[in-house]
Amino acid sequence: MSSEPVVDVRDPAVLDDPMRGYDRVLAASPVCWARLPGGAEGWLVTGSAEVRAVLSDPAVRNDPTGLPGQGAQTQEEAFLALGTPPEHLPYLRASLLSLDGAEHTRLRRSISHAFSASRVETLRPRVQQIVDELLDGLGSEPVDLLEEYAYPLAMAVVCELVGVPEQDWEDWYRWGKVLVGGDPARITPTLGEMFAYCHALVDQRRAEPRADLLSEVVGQDGLSDVDAVALVVFLVLAGHETMAHMLSNAALALMRDPAQRELLRAEPELWPAAVRELVRTDGPVQLARLRYAAADLEVGGVRIKAGDAVQAVLGAANRDPAQFACPRHADVRRQAEHGGREGSVGFGWGPHFCLGVALAKVEAEVALRSLFDRFPAVHPAGEPEWVPLPRGRHRVALEVRLR
Repeated sequence: MSSEPVVDVRDPAVLDDPMRGYDRVLAASPVCWARLPGGAEGWLVTGSAEVRAVLSDPAVRNDPTGLPGQGAQTQEEAFLALGTPPEHLPYLRASLLSLDGAEHTRLRRSISHAFSASRVETLRPRVQQIVDELLDGLGSEPVDLLEEYAYPLAMAVVCELVGVPEQDWEDWYRWGKVLVGGDPARITPTLGEMFAYCHALVDQRRAEPRADLLSEVVGQDGLSDVDAVALVVFLVLAGHETMAHMLSNAALALMRDPAQRELLRAEPELWPAAVRELVRTDGPVQLARLRYAAADLEVGGVRIKAGDAVQAVLGAANRDPAQFACPRHADVRRQAEHGGREGSVGFGWGPHFCLGVALAKVEAEVALRSLFDRFPAVHPAGEPEWVPLPRGRHRVALEVRLR
């Protein structure tokens, strides 16, 4: 592609207000050439139909190895260019986020049973217990809802599921903060700590299995220790960071919409639909992982060449007026009527669709319903702030008053 980028995703007009910023891009073109968060150029895909097409096409890959153009740089070369020590590469290569095709399917199937809707439902009483304990312990006001409620809840639930002992949860919380911060000087030693910890935990579970996911993983044929370590790291980090921001965003949206809040109070059976709708309108992930075209393809009438980088914008796709009647407004009752079948990509789409979607729905339903039942007058203590994070991500800094 020789023309200048139409959009620069790093522009403050996008970074300072990503939802409206990406919506403006969508209004201009559902597929456009752009400067992406990492500084490289590629295709920014914002339309709902176009995003679903990209995420479900096997010709669009996470791993650029062997592709022409930008894709000529392998994942290993990209990691090494960021200062990643060679000894860390096997774990990064084995991550579900790095894999495509049969290898991705193999590792995903090794743990997918643990996230079935029926199995996750058995965790609801324990999730409720953790939620109640956290609500009981909320300190003096104003309360930092993300740090004092959403993060601790998300970390506790995923660590219990995987099999991380409670005395080690604080380490994972600290490691997660470092990785989200994006400082390479801190990330490298932190990854080393995490991999060493996980190897020790794998050895423990092999010697003394327990009723947790890690014990099931290490007992499977065909999974190496590197596979097991990569799965633990992926599950804990992905399972708490995104979940925490999902809860914070959804809580803020409901605080700002008294009509929807009252509807849920009058008809609490609508809470599952509310979670689905809030993930659509206020989901925590604006950008999908950067992908690459493995072959020439056409998306939304635009020709994408093999090797081109492709960045799908989940947030804009979920607010596409061509797909949704009320693109920016959460309407719980309409979501209930449609049963979540409107094409939302809040949990991703295609083979990399969120593995923990059933757990996320239960967790969000229990956490949000309990928060508003316990503190019906909860409200923002000030104007919430979008805080930009590396790689085009954001978080909402949210302090609240409970009464």
